[in-house]
Amino acid sequence: MSQEKPSLWQKILHIAIIGVISVVFVVLAIRLAVSEFKREEKPLKLFQEPSKVKLRSRQGTYMLLKNLNFRLSDEIDLKVYELVGEAIPLKPYEIVNFDDVNQFVIDILQADVFLETRILEYIFNNLVFNYEGSPLRNLKMKFVEIPGEAERRLLLSGDMKLVMWIGFEMLAKMSLDTDNVLFVIEAEKIKSLGNPMTKPLLDLVGLDLEKLLPVPSGRGITMKGNRIIVEPFAIFPPPRIGGYITQMQLLDKGLRLKFDNPFKVNFPELPEKKVRNFLFLYQGDVKFGKLRMVDTRLQMIDLDQKDDFDFYLKKYFIPLVKGYSKIKSDASVVAYIPDFEDALRR
Repeated sequence: MSQEKPSLWQKILHIAIIGVISVVFVVLAIRLAVSEFKREEKPLKLFQEPSKVKLRSRQGTYMLLKNLNFRLSDEIDLKVYELVGEAIPLKPYEIVNFDDVNQFVIDILQADVFLETRILEYIFNNLVFNYEGSPLRNLKMKFVEIPGEAERRLLLSGDMKLVMWIGFEMLAKMSLDTDNVLFVIEAEKIKSLGNPMTKPLLDLVGLDLEKLLPVPSGRGITMKGNRIIVEPFAIFPPPRIGGYITQMQLLDKGLRLKFDNPFKVNFPELPEKKVRNFLFLYQGDVKFGKLRMVDTRLQMIDLDQKDDFDFYLKKYFIPLVKGYSKIKSDASVVAYIPDFEDALRR
């Protein structure tokens, strides 16, 4: 079957698009030749000064989480299938103060978690690139399957600031640098102004993402050539999170991440064993409101076991006062807590 030849107007439109892109590249090349882009430091300001509460026993408290929707802010949450970690005060001789998320870090030892693309979009748009002079805005992300490829690709779209704001679409390979715990996004195709040949044209005139889209230091993002390097633990709100990510899987609606560490925690028998959704704290000193626990053994249990435990660390007190607790014979404490969203409706 013969293909229909493009009309004269289609040819003129195509030549016009190439002409516009060429003018943009020439202007950018002149700007780059005259002066270098300045990459001033504009670090993310996610943390505040911690309040001080003195230590009585060991410094950190071990954590065991199962089936949690773990909220870090009103807009950011992680789906936690299972997590073992340690909450550690930032300063020595202080206890883990859960009333001040700027006061401690969570060191993840082993975990299986899921991060939705909507969360990544929010972080990139409202935290990473939300500053005066930002080169990107209105970012959208999607993980798509490519015929003949085993791994999904990241489809990133939005607006980029060249001489003016123009829309773009980038298909990129996303991988995990396990040695340095970094996400690496490497552009494979870039489309702008309807032209799928944007990336080859950029290569032709010696331009890449690093030169086109300079990002200040301290924002958890670095451009290197046509790669975007993401420091995953630098772009999340407090409490600060660390750990060794061993696997990253691109799924339909987000990233599945697995953590591991040679150190294993030998947890005791849980105060309540026949529950699916809970958070268990073991050893160390912790503070909740007016309550301080020494050599902690506290299990927070979801009142509704039919779905995941909706737990908001910064606002834990809202559901806590609408639940109930009991003390076991071994002095451990069990708190039955409604989901955060349920507590708001009560």
